[in-house]
Amino acid sequence: MTISLPYRFMLASIVFALIGMVLGIQMGISEDHTLIPAHAHLNLAGWATMMLFGLYYRSDPVAAGRPLAHWHFWVALVGLIVFIPGIAANNLGNRGLGMIVIPGSFLVVASMLIFAWTVWQAARRAP
Repeated sequence: MTISLPYRFMLASIVFALIGMVLGIQMGISEDHTLIPAHAHLNLAGWATMMLFGLYYRSDPVAAGRPLAHWHFWVALVGLIVFIPGIAANNLGNRGLGMIVIPGSFLVVASMLIFAWTVWQAARRAP
């Protein structure tokens, strides 16, 4: 079974949302809010943005069928997998491991640039 690109984005977003919820609950229970920046980025970039990417590609099958769209998924996913733990490590005082936030953030920005290009191309082909 192959999962289509829009649903890969959506399923990844749900995983990020669940992780964000568990992190939020853990912070509330422990009353230690050190990881609020990681939590916020996880929910915004992980849950909201990935879901919006998926919904966009669901509404534009032409864009979803292009090779760049598949690259978009992997750049976004890897970026978030590196970026969020980098924020967490940095906030927990592990500056060495926290340095992974830099390449992660560049991948997340690259993902948005790919999306901007994709939408721009769709706008140019629209009537």
